[in-house]
Amino acid sequence: MHKEFMKLSDEIHRYIVLELFLKTLERDRDHISQLKMKDVFDAWYELKINETFQEFKKLRDFLYKKGCKIEKQKSDDFMTYYFILFRGFDETRSYSNIALRNWVSEEMKRVLGMKFLTPSDRK
Repeated sequence: MHKEFMKLSDEIHRYIVLELFLKTLERDRDHISQLKMKDVFDAWYELKINETFQEFKKLRDFLYKKGCKIEKQKSDDFMTYYFILFRGFDETRSYSNIALRNWVSEEMKRVLGMKFLTPSDRK
């Protein structure tokens, strides 16, 4: 395995989590219409979606400049597979859907200012 690729492992993981978190924010925003404070929550969601998108875009551009491309390959009820291409090397990573949901949860805790775990906390 390429040393540079190994150094990018945390950034690749962050890319995947941010992409899913962005989709989750967008989906959840569509379901706040029944809340009494929907205008306030809608504004908050819009702000967080924009912030997350900028963070995601910056990370995507960074990985692209390093020669890394990440694509969701397939998904089933239990696992999601990502194809990662890095300067001629390729790898397929499999993630448990439950683990991905937990990482997106940790990202939401971070955004809300709560105590959260990082990948390095779990090593």
